[in-house]
Amino acid sequence: MDNQTLQLLACNIQEIRSKRGLTLSGLAQRSGIAKSTLSLLERGQGNPTIETVWAVANALEVPFSHIINGIDTVQSFSGEGGETREEVRFIERYGTDPQIEVYEMTIAEGHSRVSSAHPPGVFERVIALRGEMLVGNAADSVLLRPGQSYTFAGDLKHTYSALKGQSTALVLVEYRGYSPQSDGHSLVREYPRTPAEWEGIRSLVDRAIIDVAQGVTGFFLELRGPQSDINTAINHLGFNNSAGFHWPLLIFTGKNENGLWVAVIPKNHVNAFATHLGHRDDALPKALLSAIRLASTAERMPGLLEECLLNILESMTMAPTLVLATLAFEVALQHGHLFLPRLLWSQARRDVGIKHDISDEDFSSRINVDLYAAFELLHPAYARQVTALAQDVHVFDPQCGEGLFIDVGSGRGTALLMLTELLPESRVIALEPDDTAFSYLLDNVRGLAQLRCVQENFLTFCKPDEPISVITSVGSSHHFNTAFMLQKAWQLLAENGVLCIADEFLSGFTDFDNRNNALIRHHATYILSSMEKIDVLDNEGSDSTDLRLYQRIREQLIHAFMLATNNQTDAAVKCCRELFEHANQDIDSRRPSSSIGAFVRFYALEIQAMVAGFDYEIERKTYPKRLTSLAYGAGFELLNHRRIFATTGIDDWDGGTHVFAFRKREVSLL
Repeated sequence: MDNQTLQLLACNIQEIRSKRGLTLSGLAQRSGIAKSTLSLLERGQGNPTIETVWAVANALEVPFSHIINGIDTVQSFSGEGGETREEVRFIERYGTDPQIEVYEMTIAEGHSRVSSAHPPGVFERVIALRGEMLVGNAADSVLLRPGQSYTFAGDLKHTYSALKGQSTALVLVEYRGYSPQSDGHSLVREYPRTPAEWEGIRSLVDRAIIDVAQGVTGFFLELRGPQSDINTAINHLGFNNSAGFHWPLLIFTGKNENGLWVAVIPKNHVNAFATHLGHRDDALPKALLSAIRLASTAERMPGLLEECLLNILESMTMAPTLVLATLAFEVALQHGHLFLPRLLWSQARRDVGIKHDISDEDFSSRINVDLYAAFELLHPAYARQVTALAQDVHVFDPQCGEGLFIDVGSGRGTALLMLTELLPESRVIALEPDDTAFSYLLDNVRGLAQLRCVQENFLTFCKPDEPISVITSVGSSHHFNTAFMLQKAWQLLAENGVLCIADEFLSGFTDFDNRNNALIRHHATYILSSMEKIDVLDNEGSDSTDLRLYQRIREQLIHAFMLATNNQTDAAVKCCRELFEHANQDIDSRRPSSSIGAFVRFYALEIQAMVAGFDYEIERKTYPKRLTSLAYGAGFELLNHRRIFATTGIDDWDGGTHVFAFRKREVSLL
């Protein structure tokens, strides 16, 4: 390829990879192309073959024409004489579903090009123009002469060969997309115009709501018509009249270019904080006792909140105790009142001026740490998981949380600050390897003598002289090799030491498709559970850009969730990747001016984590029973397990936020 072609190719690949949110290492893993080769390619150097360019397009999940945008013809040359082996010229793109791209391909005599499988659902039709060309996959190839054509599945490895002289053919590549309106979970009806028509729709919706409440995975209804009105529909469908009862459902309504839509999604509940706190409840620190009571309240279905209790919650969100302020915010929001913690706004407006080189292995290579530091408090059950972990430490640690313990992957330090509020006598070594996160950690814990911050990977940390009775991990166990993390914890802990883990876990999975499906439903539930409360609030005065993005995230994420629950995983993944790209483009660098802007930034973080999970970069979540099995193998026994927040499934071992307490088992042969 000439220099101009290489430069255009480099710009295209770099731009698409950046939008896609994939690191260079991640692209290498997905494409099977060396990171060094990709690095050269993005610098406009090297001599890539057409197959290499196709492999990059497949890994980035975009049509080949997107990669060669602005380039007339792509050529591959032989290594010896520099002769042209093949040429591909893009002709046109047409259609939307499916989208079809037309190329002219010329192959030199005696040359064969083996093409890797395209993404699922891609078909190719080859029409021979000049010469003879052998085309198709390994199991079913056809020799084409001028005027003949052949169609085959492009999502299998396939070959184009010129056996007798140079050959030229037209290649039509068909990308089959998805249509949310055609999904099996959806119903489409015309917008009702008469009372009788509304009655029919109401019956349909009533039945669907009961079905979902009893265990059906979800329901989506579209009412098409230009005169559709949301408030009229809500009143006719009875969403505002449940006689004081609360459906165990997430119910959403919205409007798009087709008309109105209604989505119904099941909501699962947990019972992690029992009323009786155990034999040490009388010795609990005051803050921990208050936190447990708030966490228990947060588990219940909302009811009427007395004015005096509402005032107490509002005052608590203004208090300097981070964990209680966050719990009070969550309880108030469940009752339809938005009191953002005062400390959240101070975090959001803070600019510590951190700039670091980021490697592919760093947490900050895939997750925006600036946003995370400011808005992680908005994550459902964030403070609840820390409360449960602190309770386990107090109950199971022989020193009741007053000894020296290690906190693994402390990140920005938010959860660690909460933990020290609940266990004020603890002394902690905080470990965090990521440059950007560590800078935030130092800034957050400045002045706290009980904390010592160390920038080091947990797996390489040397055992301190003083015995370690407790190791804690909040949200970090899935950011590196979980099995090795458990083994390292066993090595560092003293006899009868306790390992306490609070983290997000998926429903059980056995393959990549299952895992991606679980990822979508897991992250979508966190976002939609939050949106259910935000929807009923008055968002007048919110930034219009943030409000539009909020609405887009809500609608597209609901579609992705419905697709995933109906096992249309590939379409759901595509929908989420598109949402990721738009969310990243639309989130500006300034701090939000309204509450809706704060939530939108949290939602963007969840979408980043979901997409990183698809790529298995930084986000490497497992499922609860797998973690327990790994812990057993590392030499631990399970002391306690609780699901703090439910995302998928009704079993306590299904997806959501979980807290585990393990005790180190000693090795004895006598």
